[in-house]
Amino acid sequence: MPDLFTYHDYRRFLRDYYTDRKARDPKFSHRFLARKLGYGSSGAFADILSGRKNLTSSSALRLARGISLGKSEEEFFLHLVAFNQAGSLEEKNLHYAKILSMARMKLDIISPQKHEYYGKWYYAAVRELLFFHSCKDDYKALGRKLNPPIPAKDAKRAVELLERLGMIARNGEGTYRQTAPLLSTGGFGSSLHVENFQKATMELAIEALDRHPREVRDISTLTVTLSEKSMEQARTALKAVRHCILGLAEKDEKVDRVYQLNIQLFPLTET
Repeated sequence: MPDLFTYHDYRRFLRDYYTDRKARDPKFSHRFLARKLGYGSSGAFADILSGRKNLTSSSALRLARGISLGKSEEEFFLHLVAFNQAGSLEEKNLHYAKILSMARMKLDIISPQKHEYYGKWYYAAVRELLFFHSCKDDYKALGRKLNPPIPAKDAKRAVELLERLGMIARNGEGTYRQTAPLLSTGGFGSSLHVENFQKATMELAIEALDRHPREVRDISTLTVTLSEKSMEQARTALKAVRHCILGLAEKDEKVDRVYQLNIQLFPLTET
């Protein structure tokens, strides 16, 4: 049987489990697994594998016991199902912590370094601040440069993390500087740690309405109707805007402040 603890998607595990079991026992079928789930139709298991149907907590437990998972495997499987089907970020985080403690995988979703970097909004802010602000070991002054300010101990923790990850390094004068000018989430945009980071910065955006005067911020809203085709064109346009702003940041030789840009486009109605 495939090693369940190396999976981050329960559906993929079930597909691999079925393929492995079928190779050893040609009589093994979807109908058998559907019965373990408590369904009368053999198509029910296929619907779960395709994502057309989710497992309930009770059916997940029946299935785990039906395919003879051990006690620890059963616990991991139930958390994996709940994590994959979670409806909120808080629920994802709850099950993610348990998966992280039990898993034996090396995947982006549980990379300890990436998870830690996106764990606090000010890690990224400190990294950007060190592009133009000189800092040796005065973490109190560094923390006060942020808005909202952070304690010296948090500023020091941020610097230690960034240095450990190779994102900053001391120069010949003993001050910290970035090792690369730009950083993007790349293919990790849907990972849990990035979602947590995005939520934290969105909360900062709400606070910015009161914290910063209009002259130093740009916050606007737009409610529109779009077709699926127009939605894709809008996403392409927003991507172009992000690249344009990254280009401005890369070429700017007189930077004096760190900014956070959040762009949200999401549905307000059902299709």
